[in-house]
Amino acid sequence: MKHDLQQPDFERYITALRGEEPDRVPLGDWNVSDVLKSQYLGKPVTTWQNRLEFARQVGYDFLPASSGIFEFLRSVKAMLADEAGQPEGSARTWFNEHGGIITTWEQFEQFPWPSVDDLDLSVWETFDAIIPENMKALLILGKIYTPVWMLMGAEGFFDALETNQELVAAIFDKIGQIQYETLLRVIEHPCVGAVTNPDDIAHNSGLLIHPKHLRKYLFPWYKKIASVCRDKGLGCIYHSDGDCTEVLPDIVACGFHGFNPIQPNCMDIVDVKQQWGDSLCLIGNINLDSTLTLGTPDDVRAEVYERIRTIGPGGGYMVSSSNSVPEYVPFENMQAMFDATLEFGRYPIDLEPGRLQGKVWTFQGKPKGEHHEITSSLDLDQYVSALLSNDTAQLRQLVQRDLDTGMGLQDVINQGMVAGMTQIGDQFQTGEIFIPEMMIAAKTMSDVLADLKQDLAGESYASLGTVLIGTVKGDMHDIGKNLVLMTLEGHGFTVEDLGVSVNPEQIVEAVKQTQPQIIALSALLTTTMVEMQKTIDALQEAGLRDTVKIIVGGAPLTQSFADQIGADGYAYDAPGAAQKCKELLALTEK
Repeated sequence: MKHDLQQPDFERYITALRGEEPDRVPLGDWNVSDVLKSQYLGKPVTTWQNRLEFARQVGYDFLPASSGIFEFLRSVKAMLADEAGQPEGSARTWFNEHGGIITTWEQFEQFPWPSVDDLDLSVWETFDAIIPENMKALLILGKIYTPVWMLMGAEGFFDALETNQELVAAIFDKIGQIQYETLLRVIEHPCVGAVTNPDDIAHNSGLLIHPKHLRKYLFPWYKKIASVCRDKGLGCIYHSDGDCTEVLPDIVACGFHGFNPIQPNCMDIVDVKQQWGDSLCLIGNINLDSTLTLGTPDDVRAEVYERIRTIGPGGGYMVSSSNSVPEYVPFENMQAMFDATLEFGRYPIDLEPGRLQGKVWTFQGKPKGEHHEITSSLDLDQYVSALLSNDTAQLRQLVQRDLDTGMGLQDVINQGMVAGMTQIGDQFQTGEIFIPEMMIAAKTMSDVLADLKQDLAGESYASLGTVLIGTVKGDMHDIGKNLVLMTLEGHGFTVEDLGVSVNPEQIVEAVKQTQPQIIALSALLTTTMVEMQKTIDALQEAGLRDTVKIIVGGAPLTQSFADQIGADGYAYDAPGAAQKCKELLALTEK
Protein backbone atom coordinates (compact mmCIF):
# COMPACT_ATOMS: atom_id res chain seq x y z
CA MET A 1 0.00 0.00 0.00
CA LYS A 2 1.27 3.46 -0.89
CA HIS A 3 2.53 5.63 1.96
CA ASP A 4 0.20 8.55 2.67
CA LEU A 5 2.97 11.05 1.91
CA GLN A 6 3.39 9.49 -1.55
CA GLN A 7 -0.19 10.36 -2.48
CA PRO A 8 -0.34 13.34 -4.87
CA ASP A 9 -1.64 16.56 -3.35
CA PHE A 10 -1.37 19.77 -5.35
CA GLU A 11 -2.00 21.84 -2.23
CA ARG A 12 1.38 20.51 -1.03
CA TYR A 13 3.01 21.94 -4.14
CA ILE A 14 1.34 25.35 -3.85
CA THR A 15 2.12 25.56 -0.14
CA ALA A 16 5.82 25.05 -0.86
CA LEU A 17 5.68 27.67 -3.63
CA ARG A 18 4.28 30.13 -1.10
CA GLY A 19 7.35 29.51 1.04
CA GLU A 20 5.45 27.60 3.69
CA GLU A 21 5.75 24.11 5.14
CA PRO A 22 3.47 21.46 3.59
CA ASP A 23 3.21 17.91 4.92
CA ARG A 24 6.42 16.95 3.10
CA VAL A 25 8.96 18.36 0.68
CA PRO A 26 7.47 18.03 -2.85
CA LEU A 27 9.16 16.55 -5.89
CA GLY A 28 9.83 19.33 -8.38
CA ASP A 29 11.23 17.84 -11.61
CA TRP A 30 9.12 18.62 -14.66
CA ASN A 31 11.40 16.95 -17.22
CA VAL A 32 11.86 13.24 -16.54
CA SER A 33 12.77 11.02 -19.50
CA ASP A 34 10.01 8.79 -20.84
CA VAL A 35 12.67 6.05 -21.02
CA LEU A 36 13.06 6.13 -17.24
CA LYS A 37 9.31 6.38 -16.75
CA SER A 38 8.95 3.22 -18.83
CA GLN A 39 11.48 1.43 -16.64
CA TYR A 40 9.61 2.51 -13.53
CA LEU A 41 6.21 1.36 -14.82
CA GLY A 42 7.52 -1.76 -16.53
CA LYS A 43 5.84 -0.85 -19.81
CA PRO A 44 6.30 1.65 -22.65
CA VAL A 45 5.24 5.21 -21.89
CA THR A 46 3.45 6.43 -24.99
CA THR A 47 0.37 8.28 -23.76
CA TRP A 48 -0.56 10.99 -21.29
CA GLN A 49 -2.38 8.36 -19.28
CA ASN A 50 0.97 6.53 -18.91
CA ARG A 51 2.69 9.72 -17.76
CA LEU A 52 -0.11 10.44 -15.31
CA GLU A 53 0.23 6.92 -13.93
CA PHE A 54 3.96 7.48 -13.39
CA ALA A 55 3.38 10.82 -11.65
CA ARG A 56 0.77 9.36 -9.31
CA GLN A 57 2.82 6.30 -8.41
CA VAL A 58 6.00 8.25 -7.71
CA GLY A 59 4.29 10.98 -5.70
CA TYR A 60 4.37 13.97 -8.02
CA ASP A 61 1.60 16.48 -7.38
CA PHE A 62 1.41 17.65 -10.99
CA LEU A 63 1.52 16.51 -14.60
CA PRO A 64 3.72 18.67 -16.85
CA ALA A 65 3.17 19.51 -20.52
CA SER A 66 4.50 22.19 -22.83
CA SER A 67 2.74 24.70 -25.05
CA GLY A 68 4.09 27.63 -27.02
CA ILE A 69 7.29 28.12 -28.97
CA PHE A 70 10.45 26.62 -27.51
CA GLU A 71 13.20 26.46 -30.11
CA PHE A 72 13.10 26.95 -33.86
CA LEU A 73 14.85 23.64 -34.34
CA ARG A 74 13.47 22.71 -37.69
CA SER A 75 10.71 24.62 -39.43
CA VAL A 76 7.82 26.34 -37.74
CA LYS A 77 5.39 23.98 -39.46
CA ALA A 78 7.25 20.89 -38.26
CA MET A 79 7.51 22.27 -34.76
CA LEU A 80 3.81 22.96 -34.57
CA ALA A 81 2.88 19.56 -35.96
CA ASP A 82 5.38 17.34 -34.19
CA GLU A 83 6.25 18.96 -30.87
CA ALA A 84 2.96 20.35 -29.58
CA GLY A 85 2.23 19.15 -26.08
CA GLN A 86 5.29 16.93 -25.84
CA PRO A 87 7.22 16.83 -22.57
CA GLU A 88 10.11 19.26 -22.71
CA GLY A 89 13.27 17.34 -23.58
CA SER A 90 11.49 14.17 -24.70
CA ALA A 91 13.79 14.07 -27.72
CA ARG A 92 17.21 15.64 -28.22
CA THR A 93 17.45 17.82 -31.29
CA TRP A 94 20.06 20.31 -32.42
CA PHE A 95 20.09 23.81 -33.81
CA ASN A 96 22.69 25.66 -35.85
CA GLU A 97 23.93 28.08 -33.20
CA HIS A 98 25.39 30.55 -35.66
CA GLY A 99 23.43 30.67 -38.92
CA GLY A 100 20.72 33.21 -38.19
CA ILE A 101 17.34 33.06 -39.93
CA ILE A 102 16.48 36.69 -39.16
CA THR A 103 19.24 39.29 -39.37
CA THR A 104 17.43 41.99 -41.36
CA TRP A 105 14.07 43.75 -41.27
CA GLU A 106 13.15 42.14 -44.59
CA GLN A 107 13.69 38.68 -43.12
CA PHE A 108 11.68 39.69 -40.07
CA GLU A 109 8.74 40.75 -42.22
CA GLN A 110 8.90 37.65 -44.42
CA PHE A 111 9.23 35.13 -41.59
CA PRO A 112 6.13 32.89 -41.21
CA TRP A 113 5.35 33.87 -37.64
CA PRO A 114 2.90 31.46 -35.99
CA SER A 115 -0.03 32.67 -33.95
CA VAL A 116 -1.62 31.05 -30.93
CA ASP A 117 -4.34 29.75 -33.27
CA ASP A 118 -1.68 27.72 -35.10
CA LEU A 119 -0.68 25.87 -31.93
CA ASP A 120 -2.19 22.52 -31.06
CA LEU A 121 -3.57 23.04 -27.55
CA SER A 122 -5.83 19.99 -27.51
CA VAL A 123 -3.71 18.29 -24.84
CA TRP A 124 -5.26 20.58 -22.24
CA GLU A 125 -8.72 19.23 -23.00
CA THR A 126 -7.29 15.77 -22.38
CA PHE A 127 -5.83 16.96 -19.09
CA ASP A 128 -9.17 18.43 -18.01
CA ALA A 129 -10.63 14.96 -18.46
CA ILE A 130 -7.93 12.73 -16.94
CA ILE A 131 -6.22 14.64 -14.11
CA PRO A 132 -7.75 13.78 -10.71
CA GLU A 133 -8.90 16.41 -8.23
CA ASN A 134 -5.84 16.08 -6.00
CA MET A 135 -3.47 16.93 -8.89
CA LYS A 136 -3.05 19.77 -11.37
CA ALA A 137 -1.28 20.35 -14.65
CA LEU A 138 1.98 22.28 -14.83
CA LEU A 139 2.17 24.39 -17.99
CA ILE A 140 5.71 24.55 -19.35
CA LEU A 141 5.31 27.80 -21.25
CA GLY A 142 7.28 28.51 -24.39
CA LYS A 143 10.57 30.38 -24.16
CA ILE A 144 11.26 33.99 -25.12
CA TYR A 145 15.02 34.64 -24.86
CA THR A 146 16.10 31.35 -26.44
CA PRO A 147 14.02 31.56 -29.64
CA VAL A 148 15.25 35.12 -30.19
CA TRP A 149 18.92 34.22 -30.25
CA MET A 150 18.20 31.08 -32.24
CA LEU A 151 16.40 33.07 -34.90
CA MET A 152 19.23 35.59 -35.13
CA GLY A 153 22.06 33.11 -34.61
CA ALA A 154 24.09 33.45 -31.43
CA GLU A 155 26.84 35.63 -32.84
CA GLY A 156 24.38 37.72 -34.84
CA PHE A 157 22.24 38.21 -31.74
CA PHE A 158 25.19 39.22 -29.59
CA ASP A 159 26.28 41.74 -32.20
CA ALA A 160 22.76 43.10 -32.77
CA LEU A 161 22.36 43.89 -29.06
CA GLU A 162 24.65 46.84 -29.76
CA THR A 163 24.19 47.47 -33.48
CA ASN A 164 20.52 46.73 -34.27
CA GLN A 165 18.54 47.15 -31.08
CA GLU A 166 15.25 47.93 -32.82
CA LEU A 167 15.30 44.59 -34.62
CA VAL A 168 16.19 42.79 -31.39
CA ALA A 169 13.28 44.49 -29.63
CA ALA A 170 10.88 43.59 -32.43
CA ILE A 171 11.78 39.90 -32.29
CA PHE A 172 11.53 39.82 -28.49
CA ASP A 173 8.10 41.44 -28.67
CA LYS A 174 6.90 39.11 -31.42
CA ILE A 175 7.95 35.99 -29.49
CA GLY A 176 6.81 37.42 -26.16
CA GLN A 177 3.35 38.18 -27.51
CA ILE A 178 2.94 34.64 -28.88
CA GLN A 179 3.91 33.12 -25.54
CA TYR A 180 1.70 35.54 -23.60
CA GLU A 181 -1.33 34.75 -25.76
CA THR A 182 -0.59 31.04 -25.37
CA LEU A 183 -0.59 31.50 -21.61
CA LEU A 184 -3.95 33.28 -21.66
CA ARG A 185 -5.47 30.53 -23.80
CA VAL A 186 -4.13 27.59 -21.77
CA ILE A 187 -4.88 28.83 -18.26
CA GLU A 188 -8.57 28.96 -19.06
CA HIS A 189 -8.47 25.20 -18.58
CA PRO A 190 -9.35 24.25 -14.99
CA CYS A 191 -6.68 21.56 -14.92
CA VAL A 192 -3.85 24.13 -14.85
CA GLY A 193 -2.41 24.87 -11.42
CA ALA A 194 1.01 26.39 -12.11
CA VAL A 195 3.24 27.70 -14.89
CA THR A 196 6.98 27.30 -15.46
CA ASN A 197 9.01 29.63 -17.68
CA PRO A 198 12.13 27.73 -18.84
CA ASP A 199 14.57 30.11 -20.51
CA ASP A 200 18.34 29.82 -20.01
CA ILE A 201 19.92 33.25 -19.60
CA ALA A 202 23.15 32.25 -17.85
CA HIS A 203 26.15 29.94 -17.94
CA ASN A 204 28.50 28.70 -15.22
CA SER A 205 30.32 32.01 -14.85
CA GLY A 206 27.29 34.28 -14.91
CA LEU A 207 24.78 35.86 -17.26
CA LEU A 208 25.11 35.30 -20.99
CA ILE A 209 24.39 38.96 -21.73
CA HIS A 210 24.44 42.21 -19.76
CA PRO A 211 21.50 42.48 -17.35
CA LYS A 212 20.53 45.80 -18.92
CA HIS A 213 19.43 43.87 -22.02
CA LEU A 214 17.39 41.41 -19.97
CA ARG A 215 15.71 44.27 -18.14
CA LYS A 216 14.93 46.01 -21.40
CA TYR A 217 13.71 43.16 -23.59
CA LEU A 218 12.88 40.10 -21.47
CA PHE A 219 11.84 40.87 -17.92
CA PRO A 220 8.87 43.07 -18.91
CA TRP A 221 7.32 39.98 -20.51
CA TYR A 222 8.02 37.92 -17.40
CA LYS A 223 6.25 40.54 -15.30
CA LYS A 224 3.17 40.30 -17.52
CA ILE A 225 3.18 36.51 -17.35
CA ALA A 226 3.68 36.35 -13.57
CA SER A 227 1.03 39.02 -12.99
CA VAL A 228 -1.58 36.99 -14.87
CA CYS A 229 -0.60 33.85 -12.98
CA ARG A 230 -0.92 35.54 -9.60
CA ASP A 231 -4.27 37.07 -10.55
CA LYS A 232 -5.53 33.58 -11.42
CA GLY A 233 -4.14 32.04 -8.23
CA LEU A 234 -1.58 29.99 -10.17
CA GLY A 235 1.96 29.19 -9.14
CA CYS A 236 4.66 30.76 -11.31
CA ILE A 237 8.21 29.38 -11.58
CA TYR A 238 11.29 30.54 -13.45
CA HIS A 239 13.91 28.11 -14.75
CA SER A 240 17.36 29.03 -15.98
CA ASP A 241 20.58 27.07 -15.93
CA GLY A 242 23.77 28.80 -14.88
CA ASP A 243 24.60 31.49 -12.34
CA CYS A 244 21.65 33.88 -12.14
CA THR A 245 22.79 35.54 -8.91
CA GLU A 246 23.03 39.00 -10.45
CA VAL A 247 19.37 39.03 -11.50
CA LEU A 248 17.74 37.20 -8.59
CA PRO A 249 16.32 40.56 -7.41
CA ASP A 250 14.78 40.96 -10.88
CA ILE A 251 13.33 37.44 -10.81
CA VAL A 252 11.67 38.26 -7.50
CA ALA A 253 10.47 41.63 -8.82
CA CYS A 254 8.93 39.94 -11.86
CA GLY A 255 6.62 38.08 -9.48
CA PHE A 256 7.84 34.49 -9.72
CA HIS A 257 7.07 32.23 -6.77
CA GLY A 258 9.86 29.74 -7.44
CA PHE A 259 13.32 29.45 -8.99
CA ASN A 260 14.83 26.34 -10.57
CA PRO A 261 17.27 24.51 -10.85
CA ILE A 262 20.04 26.29 -8.83
CA GLN A 263 22.95 24.39 -10.37
CA PRO A 264 25.38 23.47 -7.58
CA ASN A 265 28.55 24.01 -9.62
CA CYS A 266 27.75 27.70 -10.05
CA MET A 267 25.29 28.78 -7.31
CA ASP A 268 25.44 28.23 -3.55
CA ILE A 269 21.91 27.17 -2.58
CA VAL A 270 22.61 27.84 1.10
CA ASP A 271 23.49 31.44 0.28
CA VAL A 272 20.48 31.76 -2.06
CA LYS A 273 18.22 30.42 0.71
CA GLN A 274 19.61 32.92 3.21
CA GLN A 275 19.19 35.87 0.88
CA TRP A 276 16.05 34.99 -1.06
CA GLY A 277 14.34 32.17 0.84
CA ASP A 278 11.63 34.53 2.08
CA SER A 279 10.77 35.50 -1.51
CA LEU A 280 11.43 32.42 -3.63
CA CYS A 281 10.73 28.71 -3.33
CA LEU A 282 13.95 26.94 -4.33
CA ILE A 283 13.57 23.92 -6.61
CA GLY A 284 16.52 21.68 -7.51
CA ASN A 285 20.24 21.48 -6.69
CA ILE A 286 20.58 17.66 -6.80
CA ASN A 287 23.65 17.53 -9.02
CA LEU A 288 22.87 16.06 -12.44
CA ASP A 289 26.43 16.41 -13.72
CA SER A 290 27.97 14.46 -10.85
CA THR A 291 25.78 12.80 -8.23
CA LEU A 292 22.79 11.70 -10.33
CA THR A 293 24.81 10.52 -13.32
CA LEU A 294 28.17 9.41 -11.91
CA GLY A 295 27.34 8.69 -8.27
CA THR A 296 25.79 5.72 -6.50
CA PRO A 297 22.29 5.45 -5.03
CA ASP A 298 23.87 6.02 -1.61
CA ASP A 299 25.42 9.25 -2.92
CA VAL A 300 22.03 10.39 -4.22
CA ARG A 301 20.31 9.57 -0.95
CA ALA A 302 22.96 11.44 1.02
CA GLU A 303 22.69 14.50 -1.20
CA VAL A 304 18.89 14.59 -1.02
CA TYR A 305 19.15 14.19 2.76
CA GLU A 306 21.59 17.09 3.00
CA ARG A 307 19.49 19.39 0.81
CA ILE A 308 16.35 18.67 2.83
CA ARG A 309 18.29 19.10 6.08
CA THR A 310 19.76 22.48 5.15
CA ILE A 311 17.18 24.01 2.78
CA GLY A 312 13.91 22.33 3.74
CA PRO A 313 13.27 23.76 7.24
CA GLY A 314 10.71 26.56 7.13
CA GLY A 315 9.36 25.42 3.77
CA GLY A 316 9.99 26.78 0.31
CA TYR A 317 12.01 23.87 -1.09
CA MET A 318 11.34 21.10 -3.61
CA VAL A 319 13.71 18.25 -4.44
CA SER A 320 14.69 18.04 -8.09
CA SER A 321 17.67 17.63 -10.38
CA SER A 322 19.95 20.55 -11.12
CA ASN A 323 18.69 20.41 -14.70
CA SER A 324 16.42 17.51 -15.62
CA VAL A 325 16.30 13.71 -15.35
CA PRO A 326 17.42 12.56 -18.82
CA GLU A 327 17.60 8.99 -20.05
CA TYR A 328 21.28 8.59 -19.13
CA VAL A 329 20.62 8.94 -15.39
CA PRO A 330 20.91 5.41 -13.92
CA PHE A 331 17.45 4.17 -13.02
CA GLU A 332 18.49 3.24 -9.48
CA ASN A 333 19.73 6.81 -8.92
CA MET A 334 16.42 8.30 -10.02
CA GLN A 335 14.62 5.87 -7.72
CA ALA A 336 16.95 6.82 -4.86
CA MET A 337 16.07 10.51 -5.30
CA PHE A 338 12.34 9.74 -5.13
CA ASP A 339 12.66 7.38 -2.17
CA ALA A 340 14.91 9.70 -0.16
CA THR A 341 12.50 12.61 -0.63
CA LEU A 342 9.63 10.56 0.77
CA GLU A 343 11.76 9.12 3.56
CA PHE A 344 13.36 12.32 4.83
CA GLY A 345 11.04 15.07 3.62
CA ARG A 346 8.31 14.92 6.29
CA TYR A 347 7.69 18.18 8.16
CA PRO A 348 8.73 19.30 10.67
CA ILE A 349 12.27 18.60 9.47
CA ASP A 350 14.85 17.80 12.11
CA LEU A 351 17.67 15.83 10.52
CA GLU A 352 21.10 15.26 12.04
CA PRO A 353 24.13 16.27 9.95
CA GLY A 354 26.29 13.46 8.60
CA ARG A 355 23.80 10.70 9.29
CA LEU A 356 24.06 9.15 5.81
CA GLN A 357 27.24 7.91 4.19
CA GLY A 358 27.80 9.02 0.62
CA LYS A 359 29.52 11.63 -1.52
CA VAL A 360 27.57 14.89 -1.33
CA TRP A 361 28.24 17.68 -3.80
CA THR A 362 28.52 21.03 -2.08
CA PHE A 363 29.23 24.38 -3.66
CA GLN A 364 33.00 24.79 -3.97
CA GLY A 365 33.01 28.37 -5.12
CA LYS A 366 33.74 29.32 -8.69
CA PRO A 367 37.34 29.59 -9.87
CA LYS A 368 38.48 33.14 -9.34
CA GLY A 369 39.84 34.88 -12.38
CA GLU A 370 43.48 35.81 -12.09
CA HIS A 371 44.21 39.52 -12.34
CA HIS A 372 47.17 39.96 -14.64
CA GLU A 373 49.75 42.69 -14.19
CA ILE A 374 49.93 43.93 -17.76
CA THR A 375 53.04 45.74 -18.93
CA SER A 376 52.74 47.70 -22.15
CA SER A 377 54.43 50.76 -23.58
CA LEU A 378 51.43 51.36 -25.85
CA ASP A 379 48.12 53.11 -25.20
CA LEU A 380 46.32 50.00 -23.96
CA ASP A 381 43.01 51.77 -23.33
CA GLN A 382 42.75 52.61 -27.03
CA TYR A 383 43.36 49.00 -28.01
CA VAL A 384 40.77 47.74 -25.52
CA SER A 385 38.23 50.28 -26.77
CA ALA A 386 38.75 49.27 -30.41
CA LEU A 387 38.49 45.57 -29.57
CA LEU A 388 35.28 45.92 -27.56
CA SER A 389 33.61 48.18 -30.12
CA ASN A 390 34.36 45.86 -33.07
CA ASP A 391 36.24 48.72 -34.72
CA THR A 392 38.63 46.86 -36.99
CA ALA A 393 39.54 50.06 -38.84
CA GLN A 394 40.55 51.79 -35.62
CA LEU A 395 42.48 48.72 -34.48
CA ARG A 396 44.41 48.60 -37.75
CA GLN A 397 45.18 52.32 -37.42
CA LEU A 398 46.52 51.78 -33.91
CA VAL A 399 48.71 48.92 -35.10
CA GLN A 400 50.02 50.93 -38.06
CA ARG A 401 50.66 53.97 -35.85
CA ASP A 402 52.79 51.93 -33.50
CA LEU A 403 54.55 50.11 -36.33
CA ASP A 404 55.48 53.52 -37.77
CA THR A 405 57.42 54.29 -34.59
CA GLY A 406 59.79 51.47 -35.48
CA MET A 407 58.33 48.85 -33.17
CA GLY A 408 58.29 45.33 -34.58
CA LEU A 409 55.06 43.59 -35.54
CA GLN A 410 55.41 40.93 -32.85
CA ASP A 411 55.86 43.58 -30.14
CA VAL A 412 52.86 45.57 -31.36
CA ILE A 413 50.69 42.46 -31.37
CA ASN A 414 51.85 41.40 -27.91
CA GLN A 415 51.79 44.80 -26.20
CA GLY A 416 48.70 46.07 -28.01
CA MET A 417 46.21 43.42 -29.05
CA VAL A 418 47.26 40.50 -26.85
CA ALA A 419 47.63 42.74 -23.80
CA GLY A 420 44.24 44.25 -24.60
CA MET A 421 42.64 40.82 -24.85
CA THR A 422 44.23 39.84 -21.53
CA GLN A 423 42.67 42.87 -19.86
CA ILE A 424 39.30 42.09 -21.48
CA GLY A 425 39.57 38.50 -20.25
CA ASP A 426 40.12 39.75 -16.71
CA GLN A 427 37.01 41.91 -17.03
CA PHE A 428 35.00 38.91 -18.25
CA GLN A 429 36.10 36.75 -15.34
CA THR A 430 35.11 39.43 -12.83
CA GLY A 431 31.69 39.94 -14.44
CA GLU A 432 32.37 43.43 -15.80
CA ILE A 433 31.67 42.31 -19.35
CA PHE A 434 29.76 39.37 -20.82
CA ILE A 435 29.96 36.78 -23.59
CA PRO A 436 28.87 39.15 -26.40
CA GLU A 437 31.66 41.59 -25.56
CA MET A 438 34.19 38.76 -25.32
CA MET A 439 33.12 37.35 -28.68
CA ILE A 440 33.18 40.78 -30.33
CA ALA A 441 36.66 41.52 -29.00
CA ALA A 442 38.04 38.11 -29.94
CA LYS A 443 36.55 38.28 -33.44
CA THR A 444 37.83 41.82 -33.96
CA MET A 445 41.35 40.78 -33.09
CA SER A 446 41.10 37.61 -35.17
CA ASP A 447 40.00 39.61 -38.23
CA VAL A 448 42.80 42.15 -37.86
CA LEU A 449 45.39 39.45 -37.26
CA ALA A 450 44.33 37.74 -40.48
CA ASP A 451 44.78 41.04 -42.35
CA LEU A 452 48.16 41.65 -40.77
CA LYS A 453 49.45 38.24 -41.70
CA GLN A 454 48.39 38.88 -45.30
CA ASP A 455 49.48 42.52 -45.62
CA LEU A 456 52.71 42.24 -43.65
CA ALA A 457 53.81 38.79 -44.73
CA GLY A 458 57.40 39.88 -44.85
CA GLU A 459 57.47 40.73 -41.17
CA SER A 460 58.26 38.26 -38.45
CA TYR A 461 55.18 36.93 -36.68
CA ALA A 462 55.64 34.07 -34.24
CA SER A 463 52.70 31.96 -33.17
CA LEU A 464 52.71 30.82 -29.55
CA GLY A 465 51.84 27.32 -30.73
CA THR A 466 49.18 25.29 -32.50
CA VAL A 467 46.01 24.23 -30.72
CA LEU A 468 43.66 21.61 -32.15
CA ILE A 469 40.14 22.31 -30.87
CA GLY A 470 36.82 20.49 -31.16
CA THR A 471 33.63 19.47 -29.40
CA VAL A 472 33.64 15.74 -28.70
CA LYS A 473 31.58 13.06 -30.40
CA GLY A 474 27.83 13.33 -29.87
CA ASP A 475 27.91 16.98 -28.77
CA MET A 476 26.77 19.65 -31.22
CA HIS A 477 27.28 22.71 -29.00
CA ASP A 478 29.93 25.08 -30.21
CA ILE A 479 29.28 28.61 -28.91
CA GLY A 480 31.65 28.07 -25.99
CA LYS A 481 34.14 26.23 -28.17
CA ASN A 482 34.16 29.07 -30.69
CA LEU A 483 34.66 31.63 -27.94
CA VAL A 484 37.69 29.68 -26.72
CA LEU A 485 38.95 29.42 -30.31
CA MET A 486 38.79 33.17 -30.89
CA THR A 487 40.26 33.92 -27.48
CA LEU A 488 43.21 31.62 -28.17
CA GLU A 489 43.78 33.30 -31.52
CA GLY A 490 43.58 36.64 -29.76
CA HIS A 491 46.40 35.56 -27.47
CA GLY A 492 48.63 34.55 -30.36
CA PHE A 493 47.95 30.84 -30.83
CA THR A 494 47.33 29.20 -34.19
CA VAL A 495 44.06 27.28 -33.86
CA GLU A 496 42.83 24.41 -36.03
CA ASP A 497 39.07 23.95 -35.61
CA LEU A 498 37.73 20.41 -36.02
CA GLY A 499 34.13 21.53 -35.42
CA VAL A 500 31.50 19.63 -33.44
CA SER A 501 30.80 15.95 -32.72
CA VAL A 502 34.40 14.97 -33.47
CA ASN A 503 35.15 11.30 -32.87
CA PRO A 504 38.46 10.08 -31.39
CA GLU A 505 39.67 8.68 -34.72
CA GLN A 506 39.30 12.09 -36.37
CA ILE A 507 41.33 13.70 -33.61
CA VAL A 508 44.08 11.08 -33.91
CA GLU A 509 44.28 11.68 -37.65
CA ALA A 510 44.30 15.46 -37.19
CA VAL A 511 47.17 15.20 -34.70
CA LYS A 512 49.18 13.22 -37.26
CA GLN A 513 48.48 15.83 -39.92
CA THR A 514 48.87 19.10 -37.99
CA GLN A 515 51.24 18.10 -35.16
CA PRO A 516 49.73 20.49 -32.60
CA GLN A 517 51.23 21.28 -29.23
CA ILE A 518 47.82 21.25 -27.51
CA ILE A 519 44.44 19.58 -28.00
CA ALA A 520 41.45 21.45 -26.53
CA LEU A 521 38.32 19.32 -26.03
CA SER A 522 34.87 20.72 -25.21
CA ALA A 523 31.70 19.01 -23.94
CA LEU A 524 28.43 20.49 -22.72
CA LEU A 525 26.62 17.25 -21.91
CA THR A 526 27.33 14.74 -19.17
CA THR A 527 26.77 11.95 -21.70
CA THR A 528 29.52 13.22 -23.99
CA MET A 529 32.13 13.70 -21.26
CA VAL A 530 33.09 10.02 -21.64
CA GLU A 531 34.27 10.76 -25.18
CA MET A 532 37.13 12.77 -23.69
CA GLN A 533 38.47 9.65 -21.99
CA LYS A 534 38.02 7.69 -25.23
CA THR A 535 39.94 10.36 -27.12
CA ILE A 536 42.85 10.26 -24.67
CA ASP A 537 42.87 6.45 -24.85
CA ALA A 538 42.88 6.58 -28.66
CA LEU A 539 45.86 8.95 -28.64
CA GLN A 540 47.65 6.61 -26.24
CA GLU A 541 47.00 3.60 -28.47
CA ALA A 542 48.29 5.53 -31.49
CA GLY A 543 51.50 6.41 -29.66
CA LEU A 544 50.70 10.13 -29.78
CA ARG A 545 49.68 10.90 -26.20
CA ASP A 546 53.12 12.08 -25.11
CA THR A 547 53.44 14.41 -28.10
CA VAL A 548 50.63 16.78 -27.07
CA LYS A 549 49.11 18.45 -24.04
CA ILE A 550 45.35 18.03 -23.56
CA ILE A 551 43.08 20.64 -22.03
CA VAL A 552 39.36 20.06 -21.38
CA GLY A 553 36.43 22.31 -20.56
CA GLY A 554 32.65 22.66 -20.65
CA ALA A 555 29.69 23.17 -18.33
CA PRO A 556 29.59 19.73 -16.61
CA LEU A 557 33.37 19.38 -16.20
CA THR A 558 35.49 19.86 -13.10
CA GLN A 559 39.19 19.79 -12.27
CA SER A 560 38.72 16.41 -10.59
CA PHE A 561 37.19 14.96 -13.76
CA ALA A 562 40.10 16.30 -15.81
CA ASP A 563 42.53 14.66 -13.39
CA GLN A 564 40.55 11.42 -13.48
CA ILE A 565 40.75 11.03 -17.26
CA GLY A 566 44.40 12.04 -17.46
CA ALA A 567 44.05 15.45 -19.08
CA ASP A 568 46.89 17.93 -18.62
CA GLY A 569 44.64 20.85 -17.80
CA TYR A 570 41.11 22.10 -17.14
CA ALA A 571 39.68 25.52 -17.97
CA TYR A 572 36.53 27.02 -16.49
CA ASP A 573 36.11 29.65 -19.21
CA ALA A 574 37.71 31.08 -22.36
CA PRO A 575 40.23 33.43 -20.70
CA GLY A 576 41.19 30.58 -18.39
CA ALA A 577 41.77 28.35 -21.43
CA ALA A 578 44.21 30.85 -22.92
CA GLN A 579 46.04 31.12 -19.61
CA LYS A 580 46.16 27.33 -19.18
CA CYS A 581 47.54 26.82 -22.69
CA LYS A 582 50.31 29.28 -21.96
CA GLU A 583 51.08 27.46 -18.71
CA LEU A 584 51.19 24.09 -20.45
CA LEU A 585 53.72 25.42 -22.93
CA ALA A 586 55.66 27.19 -20.15
CA LEU A 587 54.98 30.56 -21.74
CA THR A 588 53.94 32.15 -18.46
CA GLU A 589 54.24 31.59 -14.75
CA LYS A 590 51.55 29.44 -13.11
